[in-house]
Amino acid sequence: MAVRRGFCSSLKVYNYRFRCFSSAKETIEAEDDAIETSGIGRPLSHVLKQLNKKVPESLLSLRTQPDGFSIKYIPWHIVNRIMNLHAPEWSGEVRSITYSPDGKSVSLVYRVTIYGTDAEMYRESTGTALVSEEGGYGDAMQKAEAMAFRRACARFGLGLHLYHEDMQ
Repeated sequence: MAVRRGFCSSLKVYNYRFRCFSSAKETIEAEDDAIETSGIGRPLSHVLKQLNKKVPESLLSLRTQPDGFSIKYIPWHIVNRIMNLHAPEWSGEVRSITYSPDGKSVSLVYRVTIYGTDAEMYRESTGTALVSEEGGYGDAMQKAEAMAFRRACARFGLGLHLYHEDMQ
């Protein structure tokens, strides 16, 4: 089974291997033991069922907070690939951007919409980052958007198990 997509990686997600090709159109080939992954033409309940699966440990990252507490999370680019795999007709958009009155932080609202043959559903979430924060990746806007995107996808169940692990 071969499906055309516009990205390339050697990442393995839920029994699927993404292989990179040199042509302009990369091809994703499913492994022999894989099941159908296309969210296109499937009811919303089937898409949600796939998004609620536990994300393999190998795809998680670990961040240590300034207070020494470590948390597991799914990087935004992995979330994006999982969404492309299981909900290929998803869309996302920044709904609002707000800077704090003192200009030290930025918050934004991000909406993710997934589509099934029977319905469409959206979830929104917020992300906030300090403008003056040093280190890490990107600027405050990128950090806030990545946070809001991951959280909006978690509202569909993607990576939600990570929040429950923190409570144990």
